[in-house]
Amino acid sequence: GTMHQHDPGLHLLSCYLRGRIDRRGLIQRAAALGLGAASLSALTSFTDGASAQEGPSGELIWGLNTAVPNIIPFGGIALAQWYGKEFIYDSLLAWDADLNVIPALAESYEIPDDVTYKFKLREDVVFHDGRPMTSADVVYSFETALNPPAPGVKVPYLDNVASVVADDDYNVTVTMSKADPTLVGTLAWTNYTPIVPVGMMDEIEVLSNGIGTGPFRLTEFLPDDSISHEAFPEFWGTAPGVESLVLKMLPDEQQRLAALRAGEIHGALFSADTVLALEGDDAFAIQSGITSAPCVIQLSTTEDVPWRDVRVRQAISKVIDRQQIIDNVFAGKALMTGAIPPGFGIWPLPEEEVAAAYVVDVEGAQALMAEAGYADGFDVELQSISPGFYTTIAEVVQEACRQLNINVSVQPLEIGTFAANIGSGEFQWASTGRGMRGDPSAHVVDFRQGTSNNIAWFGDGWNNEEINTLFDEGLATTDEARRQEIYNEIQRILLTDLPNLYTVLPERFQAVSTAVSGTYIFYGNTNPALRTATVASE
Repeated sequence: GTMHQHDPGLHLLSCYLRGRIDRRGLIQRAAALGLGAASLSALTSFTDGASAQEGPSGELIWGLNTAVPNIIPFGGIALAQWYGKEFIYDSLLAWDADLNVIPALAESYEIPDDVTYKFKLREDVVFHDGRPMTSADVVYSFETALNPPAPGVKVPYLDNVASVVADDDYNVTVTMSKADPTLVGTLAWTNYTPIVPVGMMDEIEVLSNGIGTGPFRLTEFLPDDSISHEAFPEFWGTAPGVESLVLKMLPDEQQRLAALRAGEIHGALFSADTVLALEGDDAFAIQSGITSAPCVIQLSTTEDVPWRDVRVRQAISKVIDRQQIIDNVFAGKALMTGAIPPGFGIWPLPEEEVAAAYVVDVEGAQALMAEAGYADGFDVELQSISPGFYTTIAEVVQEACRQLNINVSVQPLEIGTFAANIGSGEFQWASTGRGMRGDPSAHVVDFRQGTSNNIAWFGDGWNNEEINTLFDEGLATTDEARRQEIYNEIQRILLTDLPNLYTVLPERFQAVSTAVSGTYIFYGNTNPALRTATVASE
């Protein structure tokens, strides 16, 4: 997303004059480039009469690297569900390309004290079915998010919301049960806090339908095939760049590649290997970047299992060659990761500290297994998301564990089944990824005893009182420097106690037709660029 221009301000201004950026977009990008308010007003004072871009035109067809099991608005846990619904719904706040919090359905907010958040809503927002949005819809949406109907799974990120009250039609007060600095980030993340019209959950079949305020209105959901949208003419924000947006579900990479080359899709995510095959082809642009998707081997300790013993977990970690995963699975395009992944602001540990904790030591690992009484190993089932690299990582772990006489059977599962098993805790080991989070605490919340996933995944088989204490302190202070110390300390404990085994953070690549403008890889794992991307007419 960087601009290679001698004067970023002038380049921005010319984009604005040509109608490629509206005023809000100009302000966001200027801020991202470090242009202050004064230089910005100098830039824009004489441009307010500039013509807006012409209306949306053409169709954009994007390839998804997964099937979308459903598009439930609340409580979903698989990234695939978010991919399916992200253009239909908005939250009160959003992130820009640089993870700065920006207004969305709330035009502003204030935090008068540690437990109170006051949101002023936009007054020009209309739902896809024509109803105007008011505070009542926000209250209904929060209440539904706090207790999502099945198949939605309750998530911990809103646990401290005590009440949500409409002060009038366009002002809402959210009161927390205790100090909680995470709400703003959770709302900006948007995936768990879409705003829907009052009563929607009872009015429509929400697995395959949705009524939101987003830039695109859903026209058709075809399971295992595609999701079609049309531009919503009354959208409150920057108008979409295309008349229709189709998300084509293509979990098989070779199928995605064939579809791209045949012109059946305009772009999609691809592995590093596949992208190499497209380099040098003038018809496509290759874009890369990291996203918040740390790969992890989850270890369930709800049963009486050998890996309840920390020495067994340490031994397994010592035989997993993370550099080999980087080199062989991701063609060198990945980074080692702990619980908070590289790129997540100021919060992750330094890369060299993580790498030092992951040095391979087979002899040391074998000694730990013997000391724990498991020199002869054991059998374990490792579930993985299929198709894709989670299964490949599972196979690397399977091979590595042979050195400890651990017999790992890999069980590849399609995403719907896998997600259901993770949600209910029905697994021994699982090869999966964590997604984006709204706040650093949410990357480590599962290790706090008593939280929902902690109960489902660890039960009484693993607990760390030091983490419990630190976690609570991290949520009780808004002092950023102190919070950084706290989350660094939690990450250090996790690197030695290893309740889960983090491996690598893959770099992401997408190949996009050169007819398309405005796409980029977003750190948050979703694809907000498609809200405004354009397609050149043939």
